[in-house]
Amino acid sequence: MSNNPADLSPVTIARIVETMSGFGVDLDTHEDNEVATANLNGVLVTFAVLGSVAIVRADAVTEQTLGDADPTFYLAANQVNCVSFGARATVVDRAENLIIRTERDLPIAAGLNDAQLGGGLRAAVDAVLATQDGIKAAAEELDGVRASVEAELAEQEAAGQAD
Repeated sequence: MSNNPADLSPVTIARIVETMSGFGVDLDTHEDNEVATANLNGVLVTFAVLGSVAIVRADAVTEQTLGDADPTFYLAANQVNCVSFGARATVVDRAENLIIRTERDLPIAAGLNDAQLGGGLRAAVDAVLATQDGIKAAAEELDGVRASVEAELAEQEAAGQAD
């Protein structure tokens, strides 16, 4: 690739793979698709080129199933989406276990030079991983609130039965 900042080249999955290898990250490519994946910090991260955007998506499978009827991860995703982590968060409930998905888009319609692509990918990966961490922290906080409310209700119930 060119070092000329004015050289706005089309973004392809091959360029993304090359750029990420410069950060020491080897991506697995998938034939016939503009998609590549890597396991970063125990999280599956997918890189895709779809027309005018490149997408960086992180998926973390949880232990929780839809049948558990526990809204904690949904509430945590909502809470995280209300603050700026630089990526969107959602809970995918179309598999056996819930999946926490975080995603960030990079506009690439005009092409990007190498510095722009590298900076954009670094920021996107950092954002999707930070958002995953944010959801975990928010879920733990919500679990703590639930435990304290349940304990308080149990105390009130026990006090009511003693009367």
